[in-house]
Amino acid sequence: MQFNQVENPRGNPLKINGQIWIFAPLSLGAAEKLMPKLKTFDPSDFALVADVAFKSLKRNYPDITREYVADELLDIGHVNDVFETVMGASGLVYTGDEPQEGESGE
Repeated sequence: MQFNQVENPRGNPLKINGQIWIFAPLSLGAAEKLMPKLKTFDPSDFALVADVAFKSLKRNYPDITREYVADELLDIGHVNDVFETVMGASGLVYTGDEPQEGESGE
């Protein structure tokens, strides 16, 4: 299924089933609603992974539905890659890197 993509998609690419999808950073509103579950992420919480993927993809593919993401696009093999891609795009994953000169360390 094809979904219209915004003109200038933001985020990180991930190839799923032969197609490149651009996972955008989560909006503040989405992160706020999902944060309690994100803090204690369990890879077996498939509903959370579907919610995170949907909220991320919706920013670049406005016509996409959660049902499509959960039932058609993703499978159990995508859980870790999708979660890591969205969290990385959102800046919610600690990489262990020290701030570069000119970046705030606080």
